[in-house]
Formats: sequence, C-alpha cells, structure tokens
Amino acid sequence: MKTALSIIVCVLLNNLCGSQTDFSKDWANSGWRYSSDTDSIIDVTKKIIHKKNLSYLLESIYPGYNEENRIIPLYGLLGENFNKIEFVFTEIKISDKDASRYSIKGKTKIDNKINDFKGNITFEKATAYVSKSQHNPTTVVLIGSYKLIENVTKNNSGTYTGQLKMILSTKNIYANDILFDTNFSYEEGAVRGFVGVRKTNKNGFSQDCIWGFTRFPRKYANHFDIGDGEEVINIKYAKPWFDYSEQKWNSIINGVNKDFYLHYTDTDKGIHTSNKEYIKPGEPAWHKLGSIDLKKKVIEQLKLNPNKIATALIVHKELPNNLNETIIVVPEIVDEGEQYFELNSYILIVNSVTGKIVHQYFESSKTNSWVSDAIKLVEITIDTAPYNVKDNIRAFGIRVRYVGSSQANPYENETISLFIKSENTLKNILKKYDVMNSGGEWDTNCAGKFIDENKVLIISENMTNTYVDILVKSKIIESKSYIDENGDCDSTEKITTEKTLLKFNGKEYKENNLSIQKLMLLTKLEAIKKYGTPVSIEQFIIDDAQGEFRNGISGKYTQKERQSQSILIDELTWEKDKNTWITVWYEVKQGKSVPKDVYLWEKGTEF
Repeated sequence: MKTALSIIVCVLLNNLCGSQTDFSKDWANSGWRYSSDTDSIIDVTKKIIHKKNLSYLLESIYPGYNEENRIIPLYGLLGENFNKIEFVFTEIKISDKDASRYSIKGKTKIDNKINDFKGNITFEKATAYVSKSQHNPTTVVLIGSYKLIENVTKNNSGTYTGQLKMILSTKNIYANDILFDTNFSYEEGAVRGFVGVRKTNKNGFSQDCIWGFTRFPRKYANHFDIGDGEEVINIKYAKPWFDYSEQKWNSIINGVNKDFYLHYTDTDKGIHTSNKEYIKPGEPAWHKLGSIDLKKKVIEQLKLNPNKIATALIVHKELPNNLNETIIVVPEIVDEGEQYFELNSYILIVNSVTGKIVHQYFESSKTNSWVSDAIKLVEITIDTAPYNVKDNIRAFGIRVRYVGSSQANPYENETISLFIKSENTLKNILKKYDVMNSGGEWDTNCAGKFIDENKVLIISENMTNTYVDILVKSKIIESKSYIDENGDCDSTEKITTEKTLLKFNGKEYKENNLSIQKLMLLTKLEAIKKYGTPVSIEQFIIDDAQGEFRNGISGKYTQKERQSQSILIDELTWEKDKNTWITVWYEVKQGKSVPKDVYLWEKGTEF
C-alpha cells in the first residue's frame, strides 16, 4: 500500500521522485510561447552574452513590496520528499577570458544544514522576440548551464548541475546599453529558473533539483505553482517547508489563522513561499554574514592592519529600511600612547550577505575629533531613527560620546553626524552636532555649579534648499549646590527649554541660532567651529579700569584678582540677528579659553 501510494504521488508530480529523471535539457530546449504580435525572432547571443556583463541578472535580489531591493534565499524543490532547498549567491564574477562564463560562490541550506559552494554558470544562447508594436517591450530568453559544488569535506555535500533559463524584457534590443527588466512577469513558469540534479559528493546519489527566482518551472512542479505572482505551494505538500507547531499548522490549513495569505482555487489552496510574513519571528537570517566574518571582510577590503583597529569601538547595525545592507564603523588607530589615541574614521554601508562595501566615507583624525586623552572617547553608536531629510532619502546618524577625567570639572559630551547615500560614497550632511553637554565645577565636596543640556532632533515639515528643516528641542538644567545654614549640602535647580532649527545650506545642515546657554557650554575654539568667525576678537588683562561694557566680566573676579593683573581674557562678539550682538568673555587657562560671562546687547548701544 505504501509503495503504491508513493508511485501515485510521483505520477502526480511529473516524475519528480522515483527514477529522478533529469529534466534540465528538456527545460532548456522548450520554447518560449511568444504572442501573435511578434514581428521577428533574432539570435542575439553575440550582442548580449559575449559583450555584456550579466552578473546582475544572477544576483539574489527580490524587489519586495514597495521596499528597497533585498537579498533573500532562492527557493527550490529537492528529491522525492519535496524538501525545501535554499540558495544564495554571495559572489558573482565574470571571467576575464570568456564573457559568457561566471564564477559563483554562495551558500545552500537543506534541513537546517548550511553548506558553502562554488562553481560556474555559463550563458549559451540569447534569443530576442521583437514585437510588431514599438510600444511593446522585446522579450529576451537566455539559456545557460551551471555546475555548483558544495564543500566536499562535509558529509552531506553535493554537486548541482543543470540548465537555466531567464525570460526578461527590454525596451530597445538595439541599444548599446541594453538594460533588462528583471521583474518581468511570465505566467507559464519561472522568470529565472534552474532545473537539474544534485548528486552527493560521497556516493553519487542523485536527486532532481528545481529552483528559481520567484517561481518554479510549472511544467516540472505543477503542484508547487497554483497561483499568480510568487510561488504558491499546494497545502498538501507545504508542511516540510514551514517550521510550525502542530497547533499552528492546523490553524493554517483550516483557514483559521488570518495572518497568513492562503491562496484558494476551485479545489486547491496553497501558501506563498517568498512572502516575508512566513518567516518565523526571530528566525535567523542564515545567509547573512555573522559579526566576526562581516568585520573581517570589511577590514580586508580596506586593506587595514587588523592590529591597528580599535576593536572595542567597532559597531555595526542593519539599515531598517533595507535589511540587505549593514552600516559599519571602523576606527583605525593612527597614534596611541598611555591613556591616549587618535583614530581615523571609516563609515561604511556593506552588503549584509557578501560583506562587499557599497558606500564609503573616510575622515582622518586631523579633522574628525576622534581623539581620546584627558577627554576620553568612550563610545560610538549608530542611530537609525527615521531621519527622512528629503523625498526617498533617509539619513542615519553616527554618535560619539566623550567623558572628561577631571573630578573637580566633570564633563560629558555627545555629538551626532548625519550621512546619506551618494552614488558609491556617503555624504556627511550634519557634522559633529552636539546633542548632549554636561559640565561644571565644584569643590569635590558640595559647592559647585553645573549645566546639563540634552537635545532631540525632530524632522519638520518645512524645507530649505529641497531638504527638510530639522527642529532641535533642548532641555537645559542649571543646578547649584551649596552648604546651607545647617551645614548640610543643598541644591537649587533651574530648568529651561529651547527650540532651534537646523537648515540645509546646499551643502550641509547648520544652526545659526546663538544662545547664551549654548555659548556658556563651549570653549572658544568650539564656539568658533560651531558659529563661525566672530565679527570682532579682542584680548585684554582684567583690571579695575575696564569700563561699563565690561562690568559683567569684571564682577566675576574679586578686587584682589583684578589688581593682580594676571588674568587674561579673550573677548569675542558675534551677530545674533539683525538687531542684536552677543559677546562672550573667555578666561585663558593653561592655553585653553573657557567661557566666564556672556552679554546680549542691541546694535547701536553706546557705552
């Protein structure tokens, strides 16, 4: 009875099991059923196969639904038990000697066993079906063969051989720069299909293997193609393809579970294989590189010395809007000593499957501020919040945090830089913008003053130079601690909020709004870097004869300090707006200018 049942199933599946007939030649030789409006059939083998790099046609790219292209495994059927097999091409290179031949590397997955493979795909024939109407695209059928060999050192490895067929379309077959539409829909079977056999490397056991991009060839797997568009598996054969509990599976086949799209026909129902909804929550992306391999491949491509990488600061994170790509930050050590280092910065976007660098930004330690000394660089993080700065352009952020080492003058700072894709590079559109500042001075016992500022970046609806303005909301906490009349340490706190805008000036985002609170958090050099060159710069020694304009800064010191004539002051004035000046006085201490007082005054005021 069991044998008879097996025979019936094999007949139903067009001999996919039993004798394991190799259908590959039949698949390659079967013609494309072209429509009656075809004007001519042209052999374009020389024009396309021998003169064009077609590697992009072999990439495991799935367009998704209104998403950026992402790499997903290609599904296939293996053997008489209709096991699911998955393929991913991780490397495709055209031969230097033969333009029709491509060397391939990748991975397969069968029954949760993952194998590396390498081999070749050769395109052999290209035929164009040219339409009578100039408005209709030309259909092009590519025929080829493949041989892919899994790692022979593994017991479960095998070799795949067979034929491939690709049915594509192009607007102009006569153009020098022919481009093919890889999303072309062909209702009679696979758009890009592979038909052949798998033989185990150990004992030569042979099984049919049918796989493809989006759909299987219906002629050889009709029970696995009962619907439109993506591959749909008949519910009777689908269970081995999905790792669900019995309860979950029963809810699916009984139509109770509404989370799954079940395809119904008159007598059959099935489940899509390529819809992302059918990936179990938490299922690992087996075809993507692990953290260690990803870092290794990136460092090799950059040709960096692994011993010169600040490994504790390397970070990576997948792009949420394109899970096929990963952001990775590589800090290269250019100088180091005891409690000191300087880093070059590599900001990269890489292919999550292959590790290939697709977008790159570099900045040297001379300009990126990635220096750790008394102010320690302690952390680098990747911010993938939806910074949608322009239509269809989403930025990501790199945050860098610094912590001071002085107990009497605590300090902490965090900056964010925003990047967008620009061809094969990355464009830095917001540079080292402070989003957190915390500092002050105290006697290490109780008495002291502190200022803490935290900022949140919000995408606004207004635009400047075709980029959206970024609203910055700041929360500023000024606190003072002191010894009260009872000898206890007490404190007061003042909280203020502030809003400002970052606007795109055609090259990058800049903040033009000067504020007292912000200037009091910055050294002289930091203020100049942030707000540009002041309209005036003066330097003087504090004494008792500074005049009305400098009463504020003079009052910051005792009479004894003023009469000592030993305190050097830098005075910088910026234009706040069309009606107002803002002046900041910095005390020069040990070669560093720190803010002591600030004054806002109207233009035209006489002192």
